[in-house]
Amino acid sequence: MLIAGARGDIQFADPAARRWLRQFFGRPARVGMLPRRVVRWISKYDARNRRRSLVAQTTRSRLYLKQEQSYTDNSLVLLFELIRGKSEERARRHRSLTKREHEVLFWLIRGKSNAEIGAILEIAPATVGKHLERIYPKLGVENRTAAATYGLENSNTTLHA
Repeated sequence: MLIAGARGDIQFADPAARRWLRQFFGRPARVGMLPRRVVRWISKYDARNRRRSLVAQTTRSRLYLKQEQSYTDNSLVLLFELIRGKSEERARRHRSLTKREHEVLFWLIRGKSNAEIGAILEIAPATVGKHLERIYPKLGVENRTAAATYGLENSNTTLHA
C-alpha cells in the first residue's frame, strides 16, 4: 500500500511497495516521488477508469497498481498486488477451475460480495469463501482484487456464467 500527495510525493509506503516500485519502474527522478509512469497513469484516472489497474511486468511476474478512494482531495491511495509466474502457466492453472469456481469468479469480477454471490448461486457465503480459497492458488494470486483483475484480463476466453 502507498499513500501519496496529489503531486506524487510519497507520504507513506510499506516496504514491499517501495521495493516493487524500484523493481518495476526504476528509481524515480526525485527521491520521495512516484515514478513518472505512475504519475501519468494517475493523471488520467477518473470515475470511468476506476476499475482499471496499471500493470507493469517482467518475464516472471506482474505488478498491478489500483487506485482506491481517498477520504481527502489532497492524497491518493494505491494498492499493489504482485503476481508471480508466467501468464501461460497461470492460464493453464485457470483452466483447471471447476464449473462452480468459474461461476464464483464470474460474479466476483462483477463486484459482488460473498453474500451476493451466495444468493445468486444459492450457496452459503462461507462456501463462496471456500471456493475463493481454492481459486486464488490456481490463478497464482493472493486476494479477491487480484483474482478479479486476472479474471477481467482473461474473461474473453475463459469466463461464462
